[in-house]
Amino acid sequence: MGQAVAELRFVTQSENRAKVLDIVSEEGPIERAAVESRLDVSHRTVVRVVNSLEERGYLREADGPLRLTPLGTHVADGVDAFRTRAGTALDFAPLLRHAPPAFRSLPLEGLADGELLVASDVDPFGILDRILSLRADATRIREVAPGVQRESIDQLAARVQGDEDIDVEVVIPQRASDVAESRAEYRDGHAATVESDAVDVYVHPDRISFFAGVMDDTAAVAVSKEGRPHALAVSDDPDLLATVESMFETYRDESTQKTGD
Repeated sequence: MGQAVAELRFVTQSENRAKVLDIVSEEGPIERAAVESRLDVSHRTVVRVVNSLEERGYLREADGPLRLTPLGTHVADGVDAFRTRAGTALDFAPLLRHAPPAFRSLPLEGLADGELLVASDVDPFGILDRILSLRADATRIREVAPGVQRESIDQLAARVQGDEDIDVEVVIPQRASDVAESRAEYRDGHAATVESDAVDVYVHPDRISFFAGVMDDTAAVAVSKEGRPHALAVSDDPDLLATVESMFETYRDESTQKTGD
């Protein structure tokens, strides 16, 4: 591992080394003059960079155009993969920085083309509004939620009372279930959903610190910071959908179904 780190440091500590590897990887075999034309640096710099990569065994010239050696191919691919994954992780840092251990299984590639929403003082309810919008027209909903929100309960109760053709399963922690039953503003809507054949509510014995949901063909995951919704990622990537669905099933299987009795 130490040598791999040293090689990664050697390539990435010089932007020009990384660029030359990229150019030869994508366009090689390629003449040294063509490489130089692609870089906004001096001829002397190109000579120095190419020579250093040759000495490292990444490039071979030998009376012809520059080409990657098998070693150089693997290193270039590895560096590119690292940059891609690290870039995605940093793009979604507001979510991943505060994510629970359950989110370790989320496929990073599934987030890459997704939407990221971060709460702000200007729009503190943006995350809840986005989740409600995803739910509004979905006919199949699977969710693990850390708590209950009146807007969420009212939306679901309205759809149930309107006899919409929906299939809903929700997992909430015991404390959220108790709140939904005891607070007057939640009670009627919560009872309507629990008693509906279209909705199954499950109560998990432990605290839940995140949101994970599947709404038809869209997956959404969210985390909190200091007790408030902080970041939400939304994607229709199939691998992310499958992972969130599996996460839901795990929590559902650990829970007890709630009845309207």
